[in-house]
Amino acid sequence: MIVDNSKDFDLKSFLANLTTHSGVYRMLDKHGEIIYVGKAKNLKNRVNSYFSKGAKDSKTLMMVEQIARIEITITPSDYEAYLLENNLIKQHRPKYNILFKDDKSYPYLVISRDKFPRVSFYRSKSAYKKGQCFGPYVSISSVKNTLNTIQKIFPIRQCENSYYKSRVRPCLQYQIKCCLAPCVGLVSQQQYDEQLAILKKFLAGKFSSVLEEISAKMYQASEDMEYEKAQVYRDQLVVLLKLQQQQIVDIQEDKTFDVIGIYMQDSYASIALLQIQNGDVVADRHWSIDAKGQDKTSIMHAFLSHFYLGDEIRNIWPKNIILSKVEFADITDLMNSISQKIGQAINWIIAPAADNLKWLKLAEVNARQKLNIYTSSKSQYQKRLESLKEFLELEKDIKRIECFDISHFQGEATIASCVVYTDDGEDRKSHRRYNIKDIKSGDDYAAIHQAVSRRVSSGLEADNLPDVMIIDGGKGQIHQAEAVFREYGIQDKVQLVSLGKGIERISGKEKIYKGFDDTEYTLDEHNPGFLLLRQVRDSAHDHAIKGQRKKVSANRQSSIIEEIEGVGPKRRKALMMYFGGWQELSRASVDEIAKVKGISKKLAQEIWECFH
Repeated sequence: MIVDNSKDFDLKSFLANLTTHSGVYRMLDKHGEIIYVGKAKNLKNRVNSYFSKGAKDSKTLMMVEQIARIEITITPSDYEAYLLENNLIKQHRPKYNILFKDDKSYPYLVISRDKFPRVSFYRSKSAYKKGQCFGPYVSISSVKNTLNTIQKIFPIRQCENSYYKSRVRPCLQYQIKCCLAPCVGLVSQQQYDEQLAILKKFLAGKFSSVLEEISAKMYQASEDMEYEKAQVYRDQLVVLLKLQQQQIVDIQEDKTFDVIGIYMQDSYASIALLQIQNGDVVADRHWSIDAKGQDKTSIMHAFLSHFYLGDEIRNIWPKNIILSKVEFADITDLMNSISQKIGQAINWIIAPAADNLKWLKLAEVNARQKLNIYTSSKSQYQKRLESLKEFLELEKDIKRIECFDISHFQGEATIASCVVYTDDGEDRKSHRRYNIKDIKSGDDYAAIHQAVSRRVSSGLEADNLPDVMIIDGGKGQIHQAEAVFREYGIQDKVQLVSLGKGIERISGKEKIYKGFDDTEYTLDEHNPGFLLLRQVRDSAHDHAIKGQRKKVSANRQSSIIEEIEGVGPKRRKALMMYFGGWQELSRASVDEIAKVKGISKKLAQEIWECFH
């Protein structure tokens, strides 16, 4: 239940009428942005505490000054409150919550949102945009092994949508019983959804439930004399039982541990998580955070909620969790909620001894080492930001930098890349590419003009323009960006700068131009601000090259066939209808290609040679 949605928010009245139920509260600023999400057993007491007299850290005081509205959601229990709080923090990433940045980009299995969903994998948070996520997995090999296992048990499609939509006949996966061929209507929506529901339980670690459900379906199919269907369920059971036996042999549940170590220094904290099975470290993960105004207990509380009440999925959960010493009473409720979500009792070890203490010390050493690396890198980056601010003569600190670079192949397949750096470093999730259209071949100036114009237009609408915009190039390129800035009237809102190698094309001797200033600047190659300009420029260049190569590859595969004498539009269409895409055609044998209507053995040989 959302309590307040009005534009005119009366804080005094709101606080006076707050419920004493448990639930989640959201603090919003004047722009309607959620700046903090919290959970409370008693909403009235907790929310009122922010506005009562008493000692508060500077971060909390700053947050309270920005609160323009508060919304609450009442939950039936603490458990639901924890889950909702975790989901809202993950979704909105409020700036005053403790946000955990995993040091690695882990892969997730994703079930898409299509009518007949596909199962695939993606890295890190981009996965959440694609569909329902399961994971993360510790490595690419582990997620691929899981995909292979899924294919043996659950006949759910794994093909790309472009391939799926072009099919006119079942592919090989259907022939070997690894797919139900929804592409050509060989399975009903209900049958497909049934398999999908079982797969989701499997990925969620509900192994016993999956076995029971498939067994029941097998016996029911036999009673209904649907023997082919019963055989499918039997085959699934055989693979699942083998998998279960393997896990029982490989992992002894009473010897599975999660060990969580925290190390704090100044305003930063690092968390190391070791996953132990049978006395071996099978996975280690790290998170580094800005911990200003936080103590070890509050950080541990936030981490446990983030990790165990989030999307972490395992077939076997640890029986024991070893923690750095915290105030136990403060996280007892959270521990109970975690046990409830996992579906098993957990032995929480706060003051370990003997072997358990050895594991905790190892985790804390890992956390300390990671934090040293993080703070060293952070300090160096901050020096570079400060140096660039000084060179550009800016009054305010730099919070966001964007850099544009153009890449093309012999004047065609033009791509503009835009990379983003914030005061925390590179923000990969905000990088993007622009396909440049309707310009003359190889016209870099027009490409820059188009890309910057599109970015500025969207930035004004979303109110997210950068503090500094870097253009890879010289006077000509920056003049194009200047024209866009004049057109939109943002000359005083964004600092424009370009970085070009000049006539000599010598790295480290680049020429620098500031927006609306024709003076040519040079900086010492070891100058921190100059190093940051080069770092961001090089990142934009790499991002552009990767995008341009993908575009060229796609265009090239299409043009290869067009160059073969005797393969006109009709035969190209027949090839695409038969194979579903250039990738599948490139993998086909000569005999397979020759099966396409209108393609002789000789012509099939020529087509095959184009790809090999």
